[in-house]
Amino acid sequence: MAQKGCSKSRQEVIAWVYAEGLSYFRSKVPSETMLSYADAEDLAGESLLEFQKALPRIQQVGRYMRRMFRNNLIRHLSRKRVRRGRECLSEDNRRGVIQATVYQSYRRSTFLSWTDNELDKWHLSRRRLENAGPLLQKIFSFRMADEPLSYRQISSIVGMEEAALRMRVARFCRSVRDEYRLGDRRSR
Repeated sequence: MAQKGCSKSRQEVIAWVYAEGLSYFRSKVPSETMLSYADAEDLAGESLLEFQKALPRIQQVGRYMRRMFRNNLIRHLSRKRVRRGRECLSEDNRRGVIQATVYQSYRRSTFLSWTDNELDKWHLSRRRLENAGPLLQKIFSFRMADEPLSYRQISSIVGMEEAALRMRVARFCRSVRDEYRLGDRRSR
């Protein structure tokens, strides 16, 4: 009926799809570390919009919804992982490298388990962060605290747009990665 234009049926289907989507995404929050309840609500809304666009050509509503929810979740998580990967200096010890740089009181025993490459990365990132401006040092100290602040919170503290803040961190990390790769190639 909803596909044929009945507005009452359409509203009921839309409300049902949103409720099912919200339930599905919220059920995934405990098992997915990169998913929050706010993300779940956003994903349910995005899925609802996608469903409304596709409604005239959907044949099996239940099957379409399950596939749509799963695909939207996978897409969302992969985007978050890519974004987080751009912010990190390396694949290994992502957090440890910057924490060691920001906190001078970092335990010495941590370094004993690191390889030579990891120590080289740490020395390079520490040197680069010490030479960086005070704003960038402040951003990293907020980001790598025991309870890290989100970019939105940091942007309100430092008085900068969130997108500009993310870009500044991503550029810094990319420059450190590039410098490390260049030095690694020279040493071969």
